[in-house]
Amino acid sequence: MNRTTLSLIAGATALAAVTGFAAVTSPDTSAPDTTATAAELPVERTSLTCPTPSVSDLAETTYTSFTPVTKGTGSDGKAELRPAVTESTDGEDAKDGKTGKASGKGDKDGKGEKEAKAFLTAKEPGKPLAEDVSGSDSPALVGTADGKFAPGWTVQQTTEVAAGTGRGLLGAACTAPDTDFWFPGASTAADRTDYVHLVNPDDSAAVVDIELYGRDGALETTTGEGITVAPHSDDPVLLSTLTTEKLDNVTVHVSVRSGRVGASVQALDDKLGGDWLGASVDPAGSLVIPGIPKDATAVRLIAFAPGDADADLKVRLASPTGQITPAGNETLHLKAGMTGAVDLGDVMRGEPGSLVLT
Repeated sequence: MNRTTLSLIAGATALAAVTGFAAVTSPDTSAPDTTATAAELPVERTSLTCPTPSVSDLAETTYTSFTPVTKGTGSDGKAELRPAVTESTDGEDAKDGKTGKASGKGDKDGKGEKEAKAFLTAKEPGKPLAEDVSGSDSPALVGTADGKFAPGWTVQQTTEVAAGTGRGLLGAACTAPDTDFWFPGASTAADRTDYVHLVNPDDSAAVVDIELYGRDGALETTTGEGITVAPHSDDPVLLSTLTTEKLDNVTVHVSVRSGRVGASVQALDDKLGGDWLGASVDPAGSLVIPGIPKDATAVRLIAFAPGDADADLKVRLASPTGQITPAGNETLHLKAGMTGAVDLGDVMRGEPGSLVLT
């Protein structure tokens, strides 16, 4: 991605100001404390999903796996990434073209299917392990880690595309499957080709709804409800096929009716290149978005206010010399259920920094 331009389209920008405050009362210290202290145990199992990295024949992808050393985990365990495809026992690959969809072959009880060969197997906690893959046939991956490999297991997916739409360096952390995701910063504009990738790691199908929100609220969609994602598959959905509206700034909401999926948005711009959008963090009273490079000349903040209440954001910039207020963009008002955006331009003026929202 051209690093002289930057959209703050990490989902963290979106849900910062819509929070509630709980009243807290002090306990009666005159009464004896009978609360039992719960034992803290290491995580025993971790699941991750990695979307299909690219459809370009020029793509070069590196997966990096790492688990920190954690006390109390014992000596057993493993961490593996496997292709999100299903193979039948007759030796015929059940992958449906380049979409990664499972064909559903095999017995209803699953006995007619066999597990795909592991693409990456971690060797030892505390030491990173990397595997490379080339071309457009690279499938989505589903990973599980247990025992000593489970606590803190992470996988980074980095793809270099030399030319064409979406060229550049695309990076994403493989995500845990869940049932609800928000992605500010997507687009249905003519010069953008944005996909939401839905990776189903389980043995049963998942049913997913996709909602889109623009500057005036929810967009009318045609095929975003009841999307069935086959077991062990990655279903990439082109956002521009869900609505007739062409908007630069769109928020995507992925909700799962049944099952669970890993979700990521791949944003591909005809001129600027491409990158992955991670899902937003949970709403918070304050938020820091790091990573604005010093040579960024076109910075855009994209935000979304969920719920029924409007939100007012105070915008600050954290630079090596302290926090400053961007002239003319001190605050951002967000109407409930609507996507807001503000162009900050050459906001860092030659210094790397972070955006601070409260």
